[in-house]
Amino acid sequence: MKGGWTTLADEIEVIFKDFKTFTFNDARMVLRYRHKSISDKTIQVTLSRMAARKRIYQLTKGVYSLEKRDEIAGFAFAPFYYGGLAALMIRDMIDDQVKMEIMTTHRVKASFIAVFGGSSTIVLHHIQRKYYFGFEDLKYGDITVPVSDPEKTLIDLFYYRVKIAIQDYSELLRAVNTKKLARYLKVYNKRTASMVMEFVKEHKEPADSGKLENPY
Repeated sequence: MKGGWTTLADEIEVIFKDFKTFTFNDARMVLRYRHKSISDKTIQVTLSRMAARKRIYQLTKGVYSLEKRDEIAGFAFAPFYYGGLAALMIRDMIDDQVKMEIMTTHRVKASFIAVFGGSSTIVLHHIQRKYYFGFEDLKYGDITVPVSDPEKTLIDLFYYRVKIAIQDYSELLRAVNTKKLARYLKVYNKRTASMVMEFVKEHKEPADSGKLENPY
């Protein structure tokens, strides 16, 4: 390969410039097609040097990005969507800046994962395939990301036991369609469905009238 690893690094930047994330295997597949004799070691050394020089950023083991942005972290765990507190933030339903909360069909070993070499932390939740629904693509900054809709966001907050102040439910409850919510809850067990619906029955009307307040 002419020009050594620098030329190879330039290739990688061009090949993956329109990708949110890419993996070692992605790089190996493309580069082996272009350079038949290239070794895994050469590719790995190139990626490691690029990361050291901040030409690329490593999210997790074997997963890279050309940009260092928390909002793209979910793409390292696809299929996924942003849910819970992250969904509330992306939808401007809360004012707080929160960690990106990722619902993924992948098995996860820990709830809190350090990304970008430990400079950021994200929240991961494993979601069963039967619960992998109720999200849509939304513009967030200059990229489009999958985000749970209001009904699924509410369910996920209960299902994963994410605790927030009662007043922070205000915008979410106003946006919830109760018929759609009831349809979603048919997939869940009776305990989860009952908790969510009882909460909505108690608090949606005050939220709709702008009178939902923290009782504590």
